[in-house]
Amino acid sequence: MKDAHSDTTRRWALGGLIGGLGMSLVAVSVCASLAWATDVLKISSLLADPTGYNMKLIRVEGEVLDHQMQHFIGNVTKLEKCIQHFLVKDDTASIQAVYATLCPNESVILQNGDHVTLEAHFSGVLEVRSATKN
Repeated sequence: MKDAHSDTTRRWALGGLIGGLGMSLVAVSVCASLAWATDVLKISSLLADPTGYNMKLIRVEGEVLDHQMQHFIGNVTKLEKCIQHFLVKDDTASIQAVYATLCPNESVILQNGDHVTLEAHFSGVLEVRSATKN
């Protein structure tokens, strides 16, 4: 006859192993997603497979062109907001981008001719989360 304590210990150990494997899988998935977002993507690749990149976090590098900025004060928050619309062009293609920030609180204000690295979600345009001037 089996000892009840041994059965409980085995179940607990097996549950811990399965739980640990599940957490490891989650950690690997998160790291893979972050690593994928850090790889610089050519704009032509993005445009060639728009559904494959839809709402994914991507990174592109290129030159800012046709930059326009709109300022306004939020009705509720009364904070100054800046919406920057521009094209970003690499050596393969160009794409429209939008970068919304609070101004002037440490936000990156872009200008035509700036060489930038953008981290953005793709939804037909680049919805920029962060911009770094190179």
